[in-house]
Amino acid sequence: MKKFIIIAAVILTTFSAFTANAQVQRGSYWGIFGGASVPTGEFAKSNYGDFLDGTINNKAGFAKTGYTIGLDGAWYIHKSNWAFAATVSYQDQGQLSAKDAHTLAAGYQDAFGVDTGAAATSKRYRNLNILVGPQYSFFFSKFAVDLRANVGIIKSFSTPEMDITITDADIPYQFSQLSSTKTAFAYGGSADLRYQLGKKLGLVLKENFVASPGVAITNTNRVNYAGRLDTKQSISEAQTTLGLNFGF
Repeated sequence: MKKFIIIAAVILTTFSAFTANAQVQRGSYWGIFGGASVPTGEFAKSNYGDFLDGTINNKAGFAKTGYTIGLDGAWYIHKSNWAFAATVSYQDQGQLSAKDAHTLAAGYQDAFGVDTGAAATSKRYRNLNILVGPQYSFFFSKFAVDLRANVGIIKSFSTPEMDITITDADIPYQFSQLSSTKTAFAYGGSADLRYQLGKKLGLVLKENFVASPGVAITNTNRVNYAGRLDTKQSISEAQTTLGLNFGF
């Protein structure tokens, strides 16, 4: 993240030499952006928990740092600093690693008290955020600072699928946590710094946070509730992006 901020600062310094007379336009705009999406909270955890002391982690997401790309826009109320804002973004938060699969297999083996446990995983976290909300802007010559609150939805295209096989007395028993394509409520907020490059063109550095109580997860072939059982995967993402905005 530090490298990302340094690069952004260099770009700002370079363009400033060519845009000495540019001022932030107090007008509506739309933009494009891309950057890093970092899982937080339960979404980022990668532990099974402890069956013996009852601390099984049903909500650990095993999500990884990935990327986000998207479109952004704000429409200002006439002659005010308030705007109605909207963001549509796509995120990829990776897939489970071999270490994650081993963690799950060992956890289920202990929880069920069987001879062996094995886990196979496929698919990855891919989702779309659609968020809207109010924005308030502070203007300082070539710069603007925007503060925004958001509500909307997360549409999941896929979540990791997990196929678990536990074996006891040479008898295998298999169950699965299926990939989810559900939609869930989302909320968050952002703060960004806009720098005017020209009359209608600007550069935007943004910090964004999005969270959701979770998308529904379907489990198959479960005959009891032993071990980890995730039925609603919470999602939370902290994003650092760099983009361009275009006034209209």
